[in-house]
Amino acid sequence: MKGRTVLEFPATTDLWLQVEAWAAKNRFTLDRQEENRRVYRKGHWLLMAPAWVEIRQEGQRAILEAWINADLFLILSLFSGKKSETGIESGGITAAVPRRRTREAVNRLLARFGQKPIV
Repeated sequence: MKGRTVLEFPATTDLWLQVEAWAAKNRFTLDRQEENRRVYRKGHWLLMAPAWVEIRQEGQRAILEAWINADLFLILSLFSGKKSETGIESGGITAAVPRRRTREAVNRLLARFGQKPIV
């Protein structure tokens, strides 16, 4: 099981406006905000494993991290000492549906910045 999906791309002057518009359109809610960092969440523990997207701006670069947190398979992985999260790339059955949905949403965000989609 792979950890968080991490991407880096050039930050535009309207980075936060684009991110906020994307979050609203894709029903991600702001969970934490700092000057150059925002964390968004989608989903509830009871219905489906929640998806998380963190975006940081470091100078002229934007760093995006995306992951799914704690479904049954991920919780079972805790017994082997692994974190209860996985990245959003395709492949495997662990949290397959929330990974696919999150990947599709994150790809819409990446398209706003002219970046290649996650496969």
